[in-house]
Amino acid sequence: MRALRLLAPPVIGLLLLLTYFLVQGATPNAALHERTLDALQQIVVDDAAVKRDVLRARTGLLRNYDPLVRSVESMRDAAERLRTADHVARTSMQHDIQRRIEATLAAVRDQEDLVDAFKSGNAVLQNSLNYLGHVLARTGSADRAASNPVAADIGAVATAVLGFLQDPHGDSAGVVTAALDRLDRLQVGGDLQQTVQTLVTHGRLILAALPQMDDLVARLQAAPIRDRAVELQDLYLDLYARADARAGVFRILLYAVSVALAGYVGYLFLRLRANARSLQERLNLEHMIVGVSAQFIGLARARISNEIEDGLARVAEHAGVDRARILVRDEDTSGMDASGIKRSYLWQRPRLTMPSGRREDLPPVPPHWSLPGYERQGCIHVPDVQSLPTSAEKSYLQQHGIRSWLAIPLALAGKRIGVLMLETVAAEKRWLDDDIALLRTAGEIFASAIERERSEAEREALEARMHQAERLQAIGTLAGGIAHEFNNILGAILGYCEMGLEALQKPGASRRRHLQQIMKAGRRAQGIVDQILAFGRRSDRQYRPVAAKPVIAETLDLLRASLPATITIRPHLGPDGANVLGNATQLQQVVMNLCTNAAQAIDGHGAIDVGLDTIDVAAERSLSHGTLPAGRYVRLAVTDTGPGMDAAVMQRIFEPFFTTKGPGRGSGLGLATVHGIVTQHGGAVNVRSRPGEGSTFETYFPQTDEPARDDAPADVAAPLGHGETVLLVDDETSLVALGEEMLAVLGYEPVGFRESTAALAAFHADPERFDLVLTDEVMPEMTGTELATALHQVRPDLPIVLMTGHVGPTQSGALAAAGIREVLKKPLLSGALASCLSRYLPVNQATRHPAA
Repeated sequence: MRALRLLAPPVIGLLLLLTYFLVQGATPNAALHERTLDALQQIVVDDAAVKRDVLRARTGLLRNYDPLVRSVESMRDAAERLRTADHVARTSMQHDIQRRIEATLAAVRDQEDLVDAFKSGNAVLQNSLNYLGHVLARTGSADRAASNPVAADIGAVATAVLGFLQDPHGDSAGVVTAALDRLDRLQVGGDLQQTVQTLVTHGRLILAALPQMDDLVARLQAAPIRDRAVELQDLYLDLYARADARAGVFRILLYAVSVALAGYVGYLFLRLRANARSLQERLNLEHMIVGVSAQFIGLARARISNEIEDGLARVAEHAGVDRARILVRDEDTSGMDASGIKRSYLWQRPRLTMPSGRREDLPPVPPHWSLPGYERQGCIHVPDVQSLPTSAEKSYLQQHGIRSWLAIPLALAGKRIGVLMLETVAAEKRWLDDDIALLRTAGEIFASAIERERSEAEREALEARMHQAERLQAIGTLAGGIAHEFNNILGAILGYCEMGLEALQKPGASRRRHLQQIMKAGRRAQGIVDQILAFGRRSDRQYRPVAAKPVIAETLDLLRASLPATITIRPHLGPDGANVLGNATQLQQVVMNLCTNAAQAIDGHGAIDVGLDTIDVAAERSLSHGTLPAGRYVRLAVTDTGPGMDAAVMQRIFEPFFTTKGPGRGSGLGLATVHGIVTQHGGAVNVRSRPGEGSTFETYFPQTDEPARDDAPADVAAPLGHGETVLLVDDETSLVALGEEMLAVLGYEPVGFRESTAALAAFHADPERFDLVLTDEVMPEMTGTELATALHQVRPDLPIVLMTGHVGPTQSGALAAAGIREVLKKPLLSGALASCLSRYLPVNQATRHPAA
């Protein structure tokens, strides 16, 4: 008893000391720790999402503000969860971490206020822009514009607003203000006056709101939330490391006290030792996961993939497995997508082979695992593959020598990202619930990194497409100017050739052959103009329902005759019924250009596959060179076996005059023309190519249910006049002379002028002298429309025909108000001119001139 009494004080003291060490050696709250890390990561992810969605909403790409609201609410909830982040701090450090937490909360609240202001302002701005578009649609139609004297001023307002949207910081604001003031001063009366006033009000709202929205967007993009979160996480991890180190010291003391108590409480010593080892392993795993999470903070997108591979290796080595894989969920089965994001990651021990087979041959993973009893915490845990019942899963795992298997679903905010699989082949392994929970945390970190890489890739792709659209728009404007000047030159070439051919009726004459060659060259030049206009999306085409299959089949027959015999064309044209609302000639041009490009890619040897089918797109789909809205489409695919392209070349292939071919082998307009035609038809283009694996060009045309019809015009003879006087006005001397000769041959009396003012003076001298006026549009002193307006005021019954080589849209209402009956496109041929004049002047039915 005495011995017991002597031993009691030290035993009690050691027990009390042991109790103290146990308390001090406890690690910080694991649940709070995970919650804090999750909250910090969520703030960073939501901040990126808010900035991305603000840009999308500002450009009109966000249909509603629900994603923005969800991101802000999620960020606010995550910020509120940070209030428990001081559980790892001692009293002296609690003030510092609380100050950082409050700074982060304040930044989140500031951003929330900015987002609320942005939503309200952007809604007003978009509403005003929509109203402006609505008014333009109403006043721009032919029947309305004819009776609407303010259509031109409304168009001027629209043009000024468009310039202001593109450059709100230049002189465009003054242009908009001036246009609005002119419109505001108009007195038109009735409902139109109310429309004008409402339009002026919305225009001034746009003028006032756009700089405010740009300022809000800039402030939102510069919000310091991410920096605050990173600073807070650095401080938190430092405090956590200190707390953990302090706990480690006390664990060492606890181990010493446990050794001292070994003689008294052997069983307790053994239990404490086992618990300490288990705790250490979990702490090491937790340390490792914290390290993996920290390495993704503030990481550039180009390095995310490499860091995922490094993090996967660390997790696998610490978990003691032989192989670890991450499979990213995606419909594409290739190794990477067009943005360079990897679809799978692999780590395995040296001299270990990778299971063969495709991605779709892998065993089912959650939630598609069919065997009951193996699900733990949402994961599939198979500690002994041999014990599995006979099934496809067991066959696959045994075939590749897998003895234990753990599949962890990767998800973020309810969205499935992929699956993390841990495998052993040397021995069975059983994972504890705590280990599975920590490994799920690692999976969430990987999922967050993969989703962040995807989001940034989408943002970069969106910026690239926007820059490409700006370049195409600029070159399209240039194409219009080139076409206008080129058409004037072509008018002289083709017109004089036609007159010369008419004069040389002897087929055997050499001069006639020479003129025929000039005529042929002129028509080829006119074809180049059509290519430029199709690329610039400025040409005015009449579309009708066209059956794509016979058009493509006919084009392929022509190609077989022109391509070398060493090239094989393999058509895969699906069933009939693939009709598009378009232009058959343009569809032929798409096939010709794509197949010619493929033939050049394979260097005259190989095969070209041409496929045609229909496809239903259930939701909007992002392609390599555009976005495809939901709907039904006719898909034309041309595949070659050439050398393929890298990402840099593929990004520029549709730029005009860009070519990878040598001198003399390509102009760089073929694919640019294809892009212009497809876009003009309301479709999109998708290109799939990798170096060494050939290329596939897919063009999507909207499908129509209307039956196809053949509207090919029949050859008709050109009717002749009988001496009617035609006033001809054109600022090109050669075109005036040509027009006079052409009119004379057609049986009319031409009176030509180079200056519009001189023509107007001659008309005022004798208004009844002329039976019809034929005038050019683009002239230096007075445009054709202005001249027509002056003539129409004197003689409203006088037929006026406008000639133009301009490729922009014409305002039918303004033309009708000026008395213009018809618009002829340059270059003019006698057949088209004779047919036009016969519609407004009596013709000589006895003698008819053959159309050229």
